Amino acid sequence: MPFVRLAADGLSKFVARFGKFEDAVVTGIQLHLPRRLTVDRLATLDIQAVDASSSNEWRLVRLAVGGVYEYQFACSKQQSYSVLSDGLKLDCASERCVLDLDPGPDEWSPEQVGEGGEYSKQYVIGTWLQYEVLDGPFV
Repeated sequence: MPFVRLAADGLSKFVARFGKFEDAVVTGIQLHLPRRLTVDRLATLDIQAVDASSSNEWRLVRLAVGGVYEYQFACSKQQSYSVLSDGLKLDCASERCVLDLDPGPDEWSPEQVGEGGEYSKQYVIGTWLQYEVLDGPFV
């Protein structure tokens, strides 16, 4: 399946398809950050998640955030950020797309991402988001 651009009206259906990505596993993050215009910056994330539309089989969901202008990916010995225990949150408004891989269990708003605090330690903010669903490879 080729990449599909996600619009604001399709986000909730997409996230629901993968069980809100709860307990999904991040298996890859790739950043392409050329020095020229922000519009060319791209973050691609590989996430293994259960696909409710295919008999609850595991799939590799590749998310690509374009026009990246802010990101943070945490890594520590004390805390694993690979397993998305609380799932993920997405918000795509006009010219702003937030992908939060650490939203926490409480109420969430895209404005809190990047503001510090206990959650939202792993995120990407850009101008658009697209995805593709693959059968693997699984890591």
